[in-house]
Amino acid sequence: MFAHVASVERANDRGAELQRIHFTGEDLARVKVSATLGMGAETVFAMESLGRTRTGGFFGIWRDRVSERLGRRAGRIERMAQVLRPVPDLLWLVDGGFKADERALGRAGLSREEVVETAQGFARVAVSPYWRQVRGYLETVRDVRGRLAMTGGVERLLGTLHPRVRWRSNVLEIPHEREIDVHLGGRGLLLAPSLFLHDNAAAVLIGAEWTESSPILVFAAPPVTAAASAAAAFWDVTERGEQALGALVGRTRAAVLQELVESATTGELAERLNISSASISQHTSVLREAGLITSRRNRNTVQHSVTPLGTALLEYTTYQFMEAAAGE
Repeated sequence: MFAHVASVERANDRGAELQRIHFTGEDLARVKVSATLGMGAETVFAMESLGRTRTGGFFGIWRDRVSERLGRRAGRIERMAQVLRPVPDLLWLVDGGFKADERALGRAGLSREEVVETAQGFARVAVSPYWRQVRGYLETVRDVRGRLAMTGGVERLLGTLHPRVRWRSNVLEIPHEREIDVHLGGRGLLLAPSLFLHDNAAAVLIGAEWTESSPILVFAAPPVTAAASAAAAFWDVTERGEQALGALVGRTRAAVLQELVESATTGELAERLNISSASISQHTSVLREAGLITSRRNRNTVQHSVTPLGTALLEYTTYQFMEAAAGE
């Protein structure tokens, strides 16, 4: 789906091309582990994974629901995916950078603004509703990795990142599209697990060209469980939380509140939820009076954002059903 990841998989099949990351003693001392690069990075990896994830398996429920909710918007995502690499092009664009290949954007017939808008819309459907449990899972992976480093040392940590990532005599070998050597030179390395990075990619290095900060190695960390019940509990939490929230504030207002995890205008909400702007205005008025959102006028548009109280309500309803699912 993405040229970069596809070429990595072909290289891995041949067993020839590798990216070799060379460590000094100072680099080993400066290895750190983060829980996640954030929702932006997971969104980029999720866009790639959506086209590769088949029905069934841990991601089957997620894929089916996201595909249904995207509807016709899936076409633009597929068009983007054919010409833009997840790293660095999409990642720089989503995170506000300026290093994406402008020629690739031109071939896709997309502007930078259109790419960012499409990615943000995808995030609202595919990642944001599940972010609490995704982040919680990645924090657990981080904690496990941290304990592994404490008990087995950094080299043990690096040697167990992924079955297709190998540690050999101070060199970390990663499947890659071409032969390349990266010398950290004392910068160290930040490790970050990803739920949505496709397992076939194994790992991707970000910022090898940075001179004053540590590069980042994102490694695929999918759940090892194959139990359908575990997958259902993970992805169904949000669905059940939505039902609880709807019972509290009303189904449509619950949908509005969930959309405002990222700020939006009245017109944008109307388009996403397929209801009139007048109805959106009525619902946002109720939510604003309840202290769940704020609204700010900018010329001819009104921008709405969720308040800390609204965020707390969203998290509370999800948390309650995560607890219930865990106890079932």
